Amino acid sequence: MPSTVIDLSRIPAPAAIEPLSYETLNAQFIARFKAAWAALRATYPELPDYDIEMLETDPAVFVGEAWAYVRLLDRARVNDGIRALLAPLAKKTDLDNVVASVNIERLVITPATDSTPAVMETDEQLLRRYLLAYDRPSAGSADRYLYEAFTAWPQMHDAAVIGRGIHGRRGDTDIVIIGPNGDAPTTSNIVAVRDAVNATDVKPEATSVAVVSAIRNTYTVSLSLNIAKYGPSVDVVVAEARARVDAAIAERLKIGAEAPIWSIAGAAYGPNVISVEVVSPTADIPPEPYTIPVCTGVTIKAEVQE
Repeated sequence: MPSTVIDLSRIPAPAAIEPLSYETLNAQFIARFKAAWAALRATYPELPDYDIEMLETDPAVFVGEAWAYVRLLDRARVNDGIRALLAPLAKKTDLDNVVASVNIERLVITPATDSTPAVMETDEQLLRRYLLAYDRPSAGSADRYLYEAFTAWPQMHDAAVIGRGIHGRRGDTDIVIIGPNGDAPTTSNIVAVRDAVNATDVKPEATSVAVVSAIRNTYTVSLSLNIAKYGPSVDVVVAEARARVDAAIAERLKIGAEAPIWSIAGAAYGPNVISVEVVSPTADIPPEPYTIPVCTGVTIKAEVQE
């Protein structure tokens, strides 16, 4: 039962959001001013030719700079207005208003106290539930189960719906869940999700739904870099490589995902990295429907090429 939610990060911004350039607007003002001045001189030949646009003290230059800045703000406001109406781009209260169209509101994770503000559901979590919400009318659908699961436990990192096509049991559905950073869910987390997905308007009568923790397939990453003799310092090169490796690891932190050695180690390649030697893991992490690959440590060493 695959989820139908698409990856909105891959959708380009609409053409209605235009690139902003102060220099372009300023150049357009000068060009328009010169054309208007030339037309005025055609009527009044006694007016002087405009040839002082490069002078910083020219009043037209001052006016053009002010005009270009104001127009830049106007166009930025238009761009912001468009973003506020689009789910992939809307943030904070703008996103609250977008999701309200399907009767969803941002959840309170931790209520406010006399000394601390409330901790609210993040934009990323709210957007995920918004996309899943379109299948709410379909009781028993994968996205309906996922919507209810993420609503019951908004901090949940990932969830998967597994049915007969994978486990082979007629009438059974398994909801596999995992916590932030690949941490195992607590008993209370499992109970909250289980109660939500077993509600009478969510689960078909003849279906049995179980909620289980994903199996954590842990591994460590240890790499040795050979870097160029001339260039940034070793610390800079290693830090950049670590950032790329961390991003590759995070991309694979999904239930049922595969973590091939070189999908992660290959991310260490970048500017000034000549070669990468993999110390661990020694084998690919295979994809399993109930399993999630969880990296428990990263070590990157470097040697400078002689």
